[in-house]
Amino acid sequence: MIIAAMGLAVWSQTGRSEENETSVFNSPSGAFRIEANGSDAWVISTKNPSQKVKVPMPGGSEEINPDDEFYFSPNDEWILGGRHVGSCLRAADLYDRTNETKIEIVNSFDSLAWSNAAKFRVIKKDYQAEGECSMTFFAGWSGDSKRLLVGLLGGEDRRDHSAGTHGYVYFNIAAQKFEITEYLRKLNAAKSQVLPCAEPTDPLPAEAELKARADAADKHLNDAYSAKIQKVGKDRGSNLRESQRAWVKARDAGLQIYLAAMPAAERERRKLQFLGDVTLARVESLNAGPGEDEPFDFWERVSGK
Repeated sequence: MIIAAMGLAVWSQTGRSEENETSVFNSPSGAFRIEANGSDAWVISTKNPSQKVKVPMPGGSEEINPDDEFYFSPNDEWILGGRHVGSCLRAADLYDRTNETKIEIVNSFDSLAWSNAAKFRVIKKDYQAEGECSMTFFAGWSGDSKRLLVGLLGGEDRRDHSAGTHGYVYFNIAAQKFEITEYLRKLNAAKSQVLPCAEPTDPLPAEAELKARADAADKHLNDAYSAKIQKVGKDRGSNLRESQRAWVKARDAGLQIYLAAMPAAERERRKLQFLGDVTLARVESLNAGPGEDEPFDFWERVSGK
């Protein structure tokens, strides 16, 4: 049940609100959480809080900032961390929970994301290696935890979002390498805002199971949206409504791109899988961060090319 195992979350986070304040990032299953404070972050077992393992972040010095956000994979084994590097600079670190007492960092993850994106011609050039604006963002986990979708935005002309300044690449967990698929080629060529969805590599569950999951996701979205409207207040409610309308439009456009890259025989199940995944991701975006803030995910940072 690779997709059902995602529970109600593609990722879960609360974000850091103030310096030296502890922030909590929960895993999808709820079995683990990360408590981050300053240069330290610990993965803690919910069942046994005395079981805690330090995240080997590269930051913690004046030269390197620590990760300030974390995204667990659906199976709780992998964690993507994100950190501020400098003006128009943001990096990502990938960690592997190899066992209950050990966490390892994937070497050179961020620089390899940029160099491979340039090699795949997702972006014009390796903006990070050139010393230009380069920002790496989390874009999603596949339901089977086999693929991590990363969003890249860079270049001095990034504000016009011209072709070659932003795009998506996968990190294949099983193969331990970056890759691009036919779907990602179509996604990167999109000329309007579209929702992305990381493709699982394992076989999909039965159609009935996928439909039940998508229907349940819709209900959770309605509940999360209603709760968020109450939190943001009257003055900012119009902003959230506009954000939700943009999400629906981007979802529908993204679905068409996703299905166009899939075998005809799988399209009905792929449609349900896509709708369930992106809806659950939206639920998490609505629930994450300060209650008064509207969601602002990677797809919203990049407009049409």
